[in-house]
Amino acid sequence: MKVQNLRGTRDFYPELMRRLNYIFNIWRKVAIRYGYSEFDGPMLEPAMLWTLKSGAEIPDQMYAFKDKSGNDIAVRPELTPTLARMIAAKQKELPKPLRWFSIPRCWRYEAPQSGRLREFFQFNADLLGSTSMKADAEIIMTVIDIMREFGCDEKEFYIRLGNRKLIQSMLNAAGIPDEKLQEVSRLIDKREKLKPGDFEISLSDAGVSEDSIGKINAMLEIKDIGSIDENTLNDKGKEGLSELRSLLEDLSFYGAMRFVEVDMSIMRGFDYYTSTVFEVFDRSKEMRAIVGGGRYENLVEDFGGDPCPGVGYGLGDVVLCLFLEKLGKLPELNSEVDYYIIAVNEAMSKNAIEVASLMRKKYNVEVELSRKLRSAMDYANSIGAKKVIIVGPKDVEEGNVTIKDMQSGEEQKARIDSLCQ
Repeated sequence: MKVQNLRGTRDFYPELMRRLNYIFNIWRKVAIRYGYSEFDGPMLEPAMLWTLKSGAEIPDQMYAFKDKSGNDIAVRPELTPTLARMIAAKQKELPKPLRWFSIPRCWRYEAPQSGRLREFFQFNADLLGSTSMKADAEIIMTVIDIMREFGCDEKEFYIRLGNRKLIQSMLNAAGIPDEKLQEVSRLIDKREKLKPGDFEISLSDAGVSEDSIGKINAMLEIKDIGSIDENTLNDKGKEGLSELRSLLEDLSFYGAMRFVEVDMSIMRGFDYYTSTVFEVFDRSKEMRAIVGGGRYENLVEDFGGDPCPGVGYGLGDVVLCLFLEKLGKLPELNSEVDYYIIAVNEAMSKNAIEVASLMRKKYNVEVELSRKLRSAMDYANSIGAKKVIIVGPKDVEEGNVTIKDMQSGEEQKARIDSLCQ
């Protein structure tokens, strides 16, 4: 009986695993370049870790169960609460600021769709212990550099940037009271997915007046923060405007403004973002957000630690692969075989193994097990072997082997004792 894999999961055959490792290597390379250290946490955590601060969406999507002791356990749907828990546990021992990254495997029980599966890998980068907008700028720059490492430029992706304090203050000024902010924010978050006119109808159904709807639409059109009237903002809003202004200035120091657009519709789905919010989108807007993140001021404190503000983001492998495939940015990746060694007959097998053992001190080497020479050469070509070493009786008797370059087709003799020099 054939058993199928679970819906929303993937089988990583070697060619897909090579692609995944290619992506992981770029994630790690950029993070380490910026001074970030890798960490990880458990796959299983107390379910309350996410019910405490993740809002309504995440707990509803968790794979949760009771263990044999009756404890409520969840398979991690994301890693940020684990990060906060770990920092709270050893906060006094950790020098600030903290620059951490991770590549966790996560699970969410939701309807699989384009760019979203139930099982996925997610690159997380977080900078904690600083209130400076320079931290936010640095985090955003790691995103930009990751995308550039994949060969993407400002014509293909951009960052939509906002500030939660500023947006909420502007909604207050538009006549939306605090108790309705969350409901209106959810509608704004869905705005681009709605048909023309449906957004206004949804706001009206939520009890928003016609005058307020007009002000909200005007707010959503703002691209230049210089056009914002500070006199309409409360103290939190003025603080948010100042933060956004400072962040844009810091990003300009990096020469990154061509990648950035101010966007007052960026709400983010999590309850814990308190200031900067940002998302990365493809320019064609055909796909969901590739990256989502922002600043969270209270998360470590919520898990029993001292105040420790942070800023970070998540970048999933599923939507990123779709984006890179669409642009033709994913290279063909063969197995990394430097040398493929072929014995011309069974009697030469011992010599082929001896050559392989010598070569493996320095190179990636695969040995032919049973094919005849022509078939073995075809196989070596199919796996992308760079060179083939042919071990024959006459060559071995003279202390040599024949090396064929699979790209140029050139052959040459080489002394066995010089192969790893």
